[in-house]
Amino acid sequence: MYWLVRALLISLLMALSPSLYATPCHQLEQLNWLLGDWQAQKDDKRYWENWQKVSEHSFEGQAGSTHNKEQSQEALRLVQMQGQIFYLAKVSENHLPIAFVLENCSASEAVFVNPAHDFPQRLHYQRQQNKLVVRVESMQGEGFTLHFLRE
Repeated sequence: MYWLVRALLISLLMALSPSLYATPCHQLEQLNWLLGDWQAQKDDKRYWENWQKVSEHSFEGQAGSTHNKEQSQEALRLVQMQGQIFYLAKVSENHLPIAFVLENCSASEAVFVNPAHDFPQRLHYQRQQNKLVVRVESMQGEGFTLHFLRE
């Protein structure tokens, strides 16, 4: 009877904790689901992200938004090096790229963090069928969410 209760408890914990299935990504190819052209609309702003594979160890991307004929753009890069994956964002406000390290991932999710940065400190990418949901937030969870569709 003890083993049955224990097995049920373990099964329940696994069902309630999807993160137990998450494995650390050490190979950039585990993030291939991010590749492609993505578009989002929020209020009166249009957003986009485009990702392409440059090499076995590097993806390059562009992201930006358009609002009332004003456009902002940033260069993005995912780099695999020294057994880790880094997200680098080159924005106009900073002279140097902002680096985030991949904290965890699964077959459809990736979370990049940089607690030392002012905002954002966490980038949460999640693939949901033909959608890409991106949560841009502080370590306290304050931020915004964009719902991208594949172009």
